[in-house]
Amino acid sequence: MIFKRQEGFRFKFEEPVKMTFAIYENGRVNNSQTAMADLLDVSPRGLKMFTEVDLGVNPPPLDLRFILDTREIRAYGEVIWSRPFANGKYYGVYFNNQGPLEDFIVEELKSRRKKEAAEAKMKKIDS
Repeated sequence: MIFKRQEGFRFKFEEPVKMTFAIYENGRVNNSQTAMADLLDVSPRGLKMFTEVDLGVNPPPLDLRFILDTREIRAYGEVIWSRPFANGKYYGVYFNNQGPLEDFIVEELKSRRKKEAAEAKMKKIDS
């Protein structure tokens, strides 16, 4: 288990991003048990999500799907911590050395951030 963040950065969303996840069982994704979650923050090596689904004490690995800018990101993740909150739980998920995925996440975050900065600039001009 990893308890200290080894990341260079984490990107926290102003509004949570909707995402889906499914459980790996016997080496396969169980798509019949797909659930929704809110993506709260992401880094190239992991994410924090909130869901009303209780994954239990030793959660199985997850198949995660989300869109940061334009393309769907699909990641394999292991839950490394959880905390109860309101009617659900926060989960910290680690991607475990998936190099191409890390690069893809950084690309999508850069693209998203450029669009957000351009939108903010346009709002300022219109004001």
